[in-house]
Amino acid sequence: MSNTLIQENYPEIKIKSVKNILLSRMHEPDKAWGTHVIRAIKADAYLVVVETDQGHIGYGEVCSYGGPPVIASWVDWFSRIMVGRSLAEAWRVARPRGVNWAHDGAAAGLDCAFWDILGQVTGKTVAVLLGADPKVTEVDAYASGGVSYDWATNPDQLIEEVVGYKNLGYTTTKIRMGTSWHFDGVTPERFVKHMKKLRDAVGSEFRLAVDGNARLNVEQALVVAKGLNDLGFIWFEDAIPMSEIDGFKQLQKVAPDLTISGGEVMQTLDQYRPYFEQGALQMLHPDAGWMGITEMKAVMEMAATYGISCDPHGWHNGALAIMHAHIMAGAPLYGQVEINFSQGPLRDAILADGLATAKGKLAVPQVPGFGIKLAPNLEEKFPYLDHNYHAEIMHQAKEIQPPVRNYMENNPFR
Repeated sequence: MSNTLIQENYPEIKIKSVKNILLSRMHEPDKAWGTHVIRAIKADAYLVVVETDQGHIGYGEVCSYGGPPVIASWVDWFSRIMVGRSLAEAWRVARPRGVNWAHDGAAAGLDCAFWDILGQVTGKTVAVLLGADPKVTEVDAYASGGVSYDWATNPDQLIEEVVGYKNLGYTTTKIRMGTSWHFDGVTPERFVKHMKKLRDAVGSEFRLAVDGNARLNVEQALVVAKGLNDLGFIWFEDAIPMSEIDGFKQLQKVAPDLTISGGEVMQTLDQYRPYFEQGALQMLHPDAGWMGITEMKAVMEMAATYGISCDPHGWHNGALAIMHAHIMAGAPLYGQVEINFSQGPLRDAILADGLATAKGKLAVPQVPGFGIKLAPNLEEKFPYLDHNYHAEIMHQAKEIQPPVRNYMENNPFR
């Protein structure tokens, strides 16, 4: 629809320039987030800016896990083909392939920027272009965090954090699984016990979810899933590696009231097909920041035919949250936008007016395109720091350590 609309009605619009914006901000040591294998030391933001010869400016925020400088090199490569061509021609150049995060991130950012331009050209919001009722001005959003508690020193920090989200007006929060279970003596049973403590602290009506970051094996995940089901949690995300399709189906059997979800690491519709066809997942987490809106729209439409909803993955910044707000406003089935609480001030600071969230809602800007307005002088305020966003956690083993499931290394779609 998008490319045909441009080609048939606006063939004269041409790409004038493509620009990369790379930003960083160091985390304060006491506010750095982490997992069982890494500790984040900075927050990154990467945006693509596309300008047409008629003055339209489109933005696309990209998932920075592909490495911002590498993503930028792919954008520069694509731009050599796009600049001077019509918008319709340029739109056909970059598509996610599911084989390289940097390539697909570049393609995703450009695709999102083109949708932004299409909205400006037609005088419609991206949400309306995607099928939203023009009267929809906000979507549901949830607080995403739970990446700061340490099983050895402060496990109850998690409870304080989630209570804080509730006090901000959120009705749903997703948390992670904490530091190394192996070195901190954590079992699935201990984790479930701590989730019971969390449930008691926030009450039975507050909606809770867990992201497993693909850390568990099937046996461990079955114990956790049953426990979360009994505690009234609403979904269990990426409990096991994506290659364990039969394992996901086992989780559904032991936890009939818990939604089993996953899929944030995939960039193409074809990668999702086996999970549709085999009934492995009950909810998906596609990300416009590394698949683009065009591919994400295709995923969501096919998912809807199977009765599968989508809550987009959004472990990034405010511009992507706005993009996802437009997408969910026009989604075929209900879903929420993930609001990342790990990025620190950078998340909102890239936007001139910050991120408009209140009481678990995220505003959908009511101007043509995305309605994204960047803050001035971003590259001066947040100059890009050319090093990895995290440091690996090294433990001194007292015994032979079993293999640690590294979320990135075990990702079959990397």
